[in-house]
Amino acid sequence: MALDFYRMKRLAMRGLLAWGLASAALGAAALAAPSRVLRGIGIQALAWGLIDAALALNGWRDANRQALHQVPVAQAARRDWRILALNSVLDAGYIAGGLALVRRASGRAGRVAAGVGIVIQGIVLLLLDVFLAGVFHQHTRGHARRTES
Repeated sequence: MALDFYRMKRLAMRGLLAWGLASAALGAAALAAPSRVLRGIGIQALAWGLIDAALALNGWRDANRQALHQVPVAQAARRDWRILALNSVLDAGYIAGGLALVRRASGRAGRVAAGVGIVIQGIVLLLLDVFLAGVFHQHTRGHARRTES
């Protein structure tokens, strides 16, 4: 079970890395767009993408370290679940903040773009974090049932 959990965690980090790199690449390309709104969204995509890529690499390293040191799956899954649950709350905050920025932009393209870029990132990260939190939570419960028998 431990190998499956850590393999799954590395796969999840690979997905986050792919999102981060794609987001950064599209963001960098959008910087050349003629539209100020697209350039602003591109700035957000580039910045968030680089952060997501760094987090993914750190998560990959963490999974390898946990597997190497044979951290019990339930312990690792509980820790990761807590982080993902907190991140999900933060993601919802990013979405709300981005929407508030768009609402208060008063037609200023830069603010609209920043808000839209934040909302896009927040939605994708919320979906990923909620999904992974559910998967990790199943690992904590499954391990607990086996040890109680």
